[in-house]
Amino acid sequence: MLPSEAQTPPTWQLVADGEAVDWRPTRAVPSDSAEAAAALALAYLHHEGYALARIDSATIAQAPTLYATRGPVAQVRRVTLEGASAVGADEFAATMATQPGDSFDREALEQDLEALLVRYERLGYPLAQVRPAITLDTDAAVPGVHVRLLVNEGDVLRLVGVELEGDRRTSGALAARVTDLQPGQPLVPYDPEAIRRALEATGLFEEVGAPVLVLSDSGAIVRVPVAEGPPGTFDLVLGYLPAADGRDGSVVGNGFIELRNLFGGGRQLRLRLIRNPGLVSSVDVRLSDPFLLGLPLRVEGQFAGYSQDSTFSRQQFRIESGYRVAPGLELIAAASREAVEPGFFGAQLVDGRPRVAASDAVFGGVGLRYRRLDIGVNPRRGLVLEALAEQGFKRRQVPATDGAGVVVPVNVRQQRLLASGRLFVPTFSRQVAVMGGEASVLLGGRAAGDDARAVYDEGDLFRLGGAASLRGYDEDRFFGTTTARALAEYRYQLDRTSFAFLFVDLGYVDRPPLPDLDAERLWLPGYGFGLQYRTPVGLVTVTYAVNPDLGLAQGKVHAGLSFGL
Repeated sequence: MLPSEAQTPPTWQLVADGEAVDWRPTRAVPSDSAEAAAALALAYLHHEGYALARIDSATIAQAPTLYATRGPVAQVRRVTLEGASAVGADEFAATMATQPGDSFDREALEQDLEALLVRYERLGYPLAQVRPAITLDTDAAVPGVHVRLLVNEGDVLRLVGVELEGDRRTSGALAARVTDLQPGQPLVPYDPEAIRRALEATGLFEEVGAPVLVLSDSGAIVRVPVAEGPPGTFDLVLGYLPAADGRDGSVVGNGFIELRNLFGGGRQLRLRLIRNPGLVSSVDVRLSDPFLLGLPLRVEGQFAGYSQDSTFSRQQFRIESGYRVAPGLELIAAASREAVEPGFFGAQLVDGRPRVAASDAVFGGVGLRYRRLDIGVNPRRGLVLEALAEQGFKRRQVPATDGAGVVVPVNVRQQRLLASGRLFVPTFSRQVAVMGGEASVLLGGRAAGDDARAVYDEGDLFRLGGAASLRGYDEDRFFGTTTARALAEYRYQLDRTSFAFLFVDLGYVDRPPLPDLDAERLWLPGYGFGLQYRTPVGLVTVTYAVNPDLGLAQGKVHAGLSFGL
């Protein structure tokens, strides 16, 4: 060693009851200052709750070492909070792990301190500090301690804004709205995990990290690390229906394009095209803004078209608004204008009445939507509910009863009730039970005076069947004034976005008598299995479904692939 190099003095060590203790003096103590080192070691042992601890001896031959006897653990006499105003001192003390009468446990006290700081953080005091002060009582037969938590609440921070680290498209204003944070206002409450979950639920990000606070002269910035998702997706779903009842096998499918987060404000544009067997096709276009003019008001415009071979075609223009009254809860108002035009086959008369009458209708309704999921793509826990009640007036063009060939208008009043829901419940590790269903009910349908010409026709009714509504059956095979499905799934989660599942569906259809068709009520079970899996190309979904009328080899196969744009 060179003469100019300085030697580092050895550090005092502590052995208590024959075991080495993870302790170091809080300041440098020379090896020849045993009394000073002993005072620091005793303070440490007393702080750990050993009120009668003593130093038995010290050695400095090789490494300076203190030998101690801990003695009995002290009993907690009192616990008090000092300087706490935002948190109820008595209420929090009642929830602490450190309670009067218990043996003093340093680790339990550390947990209490952490819980108190988390409580202050969520109340908008992220700068709060808590220091424990422990007073020893050695006069009693059993030594005791008085635990005092000295609180410095600090100032309430004012929120400057929200920054998304790693995202170039999403605006900070949108991030603030979806997390219920208000720039310019006190950061109360502040719940980092709730902020992370709210951003994750938007579906705009592949990953969302833990938020951190960045302090500035004017307040605090909530900075959240994220990995942005693709600006849109293209979904292609194909199905194969095997030959049955003299019908050749056929391929059915639909395509879905979604552009997300337009102009960084969370706006969406969606286009869906569907081609089903029997020359049935449909188109659905939607444009939505989740925060119109910066308000908690979602507005969506929709155009939907449906065509069934030469029977009829239907067009719908619809606008829907949702006012956010609480996280995950919306009050909904909707209005729509609909038109039905019969085709060559639908215009044919049966007993003086067309199979499908030309009609125009206006509907308006109100409802609610609730959505709280822990993970959007592959939930493990959560609830989704939606209900909508609509009142409408329809004007039909039907032949006059005198048989003169004159078409006269008939006014019809109708009501529609729509509901759906899903409940996600974790069972065992990686396993989730899913329960839910959908129901659609059409009421009314007759004109004033119970005019027989105003009864239902095919253009009024709801459709059921296929991958999206009743698995194991042809697309839109059934129709009625009431359609419903109950479902149960059991999922095994492979990763954050992938899972395998078994399912059982039970459908119900109530159809009134129609031209050339008798009334019927059907219960329709379906069952099968499937897989959703994340691949380098995109999210792949495959389902195999059967019903009791089909053999296992004649099931319906549906395969979907979602590409990121």
